[in-house]
Amino acid sequence: MLISPRTVVGVVLVVALFLALVEILGLIGTVLRLLVVAGFLTVVLNPLVNALQRRGLGRGPATLVVFAGLLLALAAFFGAFLAPLYTEVRAFSDNAPQYIEDLRRSALLRDLDERYDILERAQAEAANLPERLPATAPAALGLAGTVFNAIFQTVTVLFLTLFMLLELPSISAAVQRLLTPGPRRHVNELTVEINRTVARYVAGNLLISLIAGTTAAVALLVLGVPYAFVLGLFMAIADLVPLVGATAGGFVIVLVAFTQGVVPGVVMIVVMIVYQQVENQVLQPLIMKRTVAVSPLVVLVSVLVGGTLLGVLGALLAIPAAGSAQILLRQFLEARRRHVEAVERAETTTAVPAAPAAAPATPAP
Repeated sequence: MLISPRTVVGVVLVVALFLALVEILGLIGTVLRLLVVAGFLTVVLNPLVNALQRRGLGRGPATLVVFAGLLLALAAFFGAFLAPLYTEVRAFSDNAPQYIEDLRRSALLRDLDERYDILERAQAEAANLPERLPATAPAALGLAGTVFNAIFQTVTVLFLTLFMLLELPSISAAVQRLLTPGPRRHVNELTVEINRTVARYVAGNLLISLIAGTTAAVALLVLGVPYAFVLGLFMAIADLVPLVGATAGGFVIVLVAFTQGVVPGVVMIVVMIVYQQVENQVLQPLIMKRTVAVSPLVVLVSVLVGGTLLGVLGALLAIPAAGSAQILLRQFLEARRRHVEAVERAETTTAVPAAPAAAPATPAP
């Protein structure tokens, strides 16, 4: 069988367009991730904006009020972390000379210095430090660039969210004008249900994280571990990540507890293990069943796929995405079922033969 040149050219063009699309998606991958995060925040915050609108505020003022609340929450979060960190750094820098003097006086350091000349080598490294600073400048600049990029992306997401919240009614109206009344009503119902599912998931996840953070903070306060509030806040933020967040946060808290002694560390291990079991066996099934009603298997698969594609961001968005996909699939199967039943009824009606007409009466002879 001969293949025409036209077919060859068509296949080559299709492959070239596909490769070009993949390359473009790779180049704008960061932009797409920012849009996904901003879209998720828009869906989460839109019910609050709608609630303020129902109380008499316009779309613009309601959006600004919700956005200001989001900024205040972020400022409080970073302030809760940065203030203790700054205090610790200042305390360490103020006490650094005393730490060095204590090391010089310690018997262990004197013994190690006699064997390995630690102090002499440290002094030599300190003398060569100015010469090494130019070599370490690229690493320092790279770290500064990473921090600046993270700040820039955060600000970008916030403003994208603000503009999406302001333009959401216009976008929705433009899409609805392209649809006929039947599909338009169906799309509106799906949109409302998906928004409700995402909002319920966020509320449920925040409630579980609040319980996790409160549990960790109370236990740390009882044990006398410093900065219990900050560690509890860290636990709450880590617990937002499904499946693995509580374990990762608990591991860090246990390490900090061990710095205060063996007993606080062991007690925190027990507390974290017990809480993890309560969250997995009681809180997650109870709260998530009332919010998104997604099976544990779907949750696990969606988190694994989302984490593979987008990392922590994908794991965070996996469950609401799975809940939305479940709604769409349920609506599709329901419409398909109604279509099949209608076809079966039509075929049954067609297959039933009509009753024969009555024969005319024979006249009597």
